[in-house]
Amino acid sequence: MLIAQRAGVRRELAALRRTLAAAADWWWRTDAELKVSEVGAGQRTAGGVATRDRIGRAPWDIADADPPPPTLAKAIAARAPFFDQLLQVRVDGGARTLAFSGAPLFSPDAHFEGYVGVARDVTDTLGAALGPNREQSELIARLQADGAERSRQFELALKDLDSFAHSVSHDLRAPLRVIDGFANIVLEDYGKRLDDLGREHLRRIIAAGSRMNSMIDTLLEMSRTTGRALERERVDLSRLARELLDELTARREVAEGPRNVECVIADELVVEGDRTLLRLVLQNLLSNAYKFTARQPVARIEVGVDAAHGRPAYYVRDNGAGFDMRFADKLFGLFQRFHSQSEFPGTGVGLATVQRIVRKHGGRIWAESAPGKGATFYFTLWE
Repeated sequence: MLIAQRAGVRRELAALRRTLAAAADWWWRTDAELKVSEVGAGQRTAGGVATRDRIGRAPWDIADADPPPPTLAKAIAARAPFFDQLLQVRVDGGARTLAFSGAPLFSPDAHFEGYVGVARDVTDTLGAALGPNREQSELIARLQADGAERSRQFELALKDLDSFAHSVSHDLRAPLRVIDGFANIVLEDYGKRLDDLGREHLRRIIAAGSRMNSMIDTLLEMSRTTGRALERERVDLSRLARELLDELTARREVAEGPRNVECVIADELVVEGDRTLLRLVLQNLLSNAYKFTARQPVARIEVGVDAAHGRPAYYVRDNGAGFDMRFADKLFGLFQRFHSQSEFPGTGVGLATVQRIVRKHGGRIWAESAPGKGATFYFTLWE
């Protein structure tokens, strides 16, 4: 059966290659060093450029061509997709314009393996847009200037958003400090004149202010951590999980007393990504697993990988309280909680943070659970 499946995959790949070879676009593939290792069979030129001459060179490394736009270099450095990056080439005394698009390739264990993409001659399309009396270089320069301006505006918007978040934090904290301060004064100076119910109301006001302050801190921390640029490196998730569980167990045992927790962590879960952010992913998922197994006589927390979903899906599994899958669409929203504060304390921000980090790593996250039967959180990287 496996041999038949492999034969079927080979037939589908062969059909795909024939289709690409018949297309007008020049398709190419590079190795991890960004050198072309394969071009479309039967495709001889793209905009007057010999495609076979590109073997062993970068696809956009063309003689008599303008330098590639900075946005292309930035996308490649981040191992991100890029679309319609324009490059002007002088061929046979004239000028042709090629549009490059590409997508990164990763191995099952998340190692970068190069790019696959296409190059299209868009000279005639640009000429039709410009009219007969204007140079293509004029439109290219304008498009690149527009792109640079949009990038600048985006960076300014991010800075404004960061300033806004800190401003809102400061403005929110001021009335909270007033509420907390006066509530404590009333409780300390006039508490004896109140009955038990009055004192309880004051304690609830103070506790609510404290939770609000904690939520502000959590939001700011999420903004700072998930807004940072990715620093890609090889990350051993197995080692991180063991370190985090050791720290978590020691800290919780001091606060709550010893528990019977069985931890099972698969070996060699090595990926490529930002170590700080991926540590935060595991920290949130493992903290949730530890918290929601608190009422189990023997808690079990498992970290592993499952390839049944078409590519490696890393998971954190527990045998804790679980949740109803009817509400799974709300699971990763800010301040969404399925359990009361008295049952399991928390801010409801952890999973929202995890989702933002996983998406930043080109992956997705989902969960499988049932009430009273534990939960499994899966996440992929670089899909």
